[in-house]
Amino acid sequence: MAEVIGNISREENATSPSATDTGAMEKAFKTLAYGVIVFFSVIGNSLIIAAFKLNTSGKLRTVNNMFIVSMAAADLLMTLGSIPERITRILVNDQWIIGGNAGIFFCRTTNFVEKLCVNVTILHLVMIATDRFLVVFYPRRKLITSKRALRMIVITWFASAGYCVPLFYYANLLESDGKLFCKTRYFFQNWRVWYLIFLSLLLTSLLLVVILYSAIAIQLCRSKTPGERPSLKSRNCTRLNNRVLKMVAMVLLAFYCCFLPYWMGWILCSWSKIICNNTYTFISILLMYANSAVNPIIYSFFNEYFQVAFRLIFTNMIQHCLCCKKKRGLLGEARSSDNTSERISANIIKRQSILDQLLYVMLGVTVNAVPLLPVVYIFLRVQFLPLTF
Repeated sequence: MAEVIGNISREENATSPSATDTGAMEKAFKTLAYGVIVFFSVIGNSLIIAAFKLNTSGKLRTVNNMFIVSMAAADLLMTLGSIPERITRILVNDQWIIGGNAGIFFCRTTNFVEKLCVNVTILHLVMIATDRFLVVFYPRRKLITSKRALRMIVITWFASAGYCVPLFYYANLLESDGKLFCKTRYFFQNWRVWYLIFLSLLLTSLLLVVILYSAIAIQLCRSKTPGERPSLKSRNCTRLNNRVLKMVAMVLLAFYCCFLPYWMGWILCSWSKIICNNTYTFISILLMYANSAVNPIIYSFFNEYFQVAFRLIFTNMIQHCLCCKKKRGLLGEARSSDNTSERISANIIKRQSILDQLLYVMLGVTVNAVPLLPVVYIFLRVQFLPLTF
């Protein structure tokens, strides 16, 4: 990979983000805020993926949950691939600390991963809305099967990656006054065209989602016949659909509330300087990443099957930890018995005949082996019995 580092003068650098030092308290607050997001995002999205993988209730392998798990993977990738870079830039005043080809590669990767995950999430929201629309309007026909959903997910990831390739290609390191900065738009001359396409995708997806959910709401209102008492199966199906619809609606609301300030900042800071300052930039970016931590909370709140899976996972984790702790305690007792019996055997061996020595050796082996039996039993249980965790 060729190393291409641009240079700009002091006048040109006036348009770049300010690199002035910020106070230690401000840095600590920003780092703590990102740290909280990383904590909840990693744990929450990992639990979502693990719950889907285990499928303890047997009811998590649905098309809707396949889309949700793919979104959780995108949130997890965005958290681990971008937030560490954001924290580092806070601590070193927005500078890029890695130079050379490695620095260029990481600069390109962080930009690529961030925008890739955003595009994947947008397209997944459209697919979830489409799936809910088909379920409500065609309840007797399963138009989106698990295999079709998997194909849709794979195509979405590859299409989003292809669309974000220019960001990976043009992102580079910019040198100013002996300091390095990771920049994309400075080297990407047609970035406005790319972003206009992105805005068109965003607005089109939002309009499509609003139309689909409006149609769903109208259809649900029409399906309620006054005076008619639905069957128990119909009531359970309706209750489940309502919970799923509420969950998806909350995911949509959280997504656009978290990302709207960031997109507005892109527009206003690119064509004008109305609200372009460090405070607004930090808040808008923080809200964008906070969406990755909010989504798992929404999933678990509205989906009782995820709640059951989470409880089982935590229960198995606690039992596993207690089993390991008990195992270590038994090993400690066994070692203590070893030392005690060895001392007793050594003192007696000196005073006994060869026959007595053999007898006490056998006794020592027996004394040492008895405490080890529970340890061996626990070891065999852990190694060979299937665990649900």
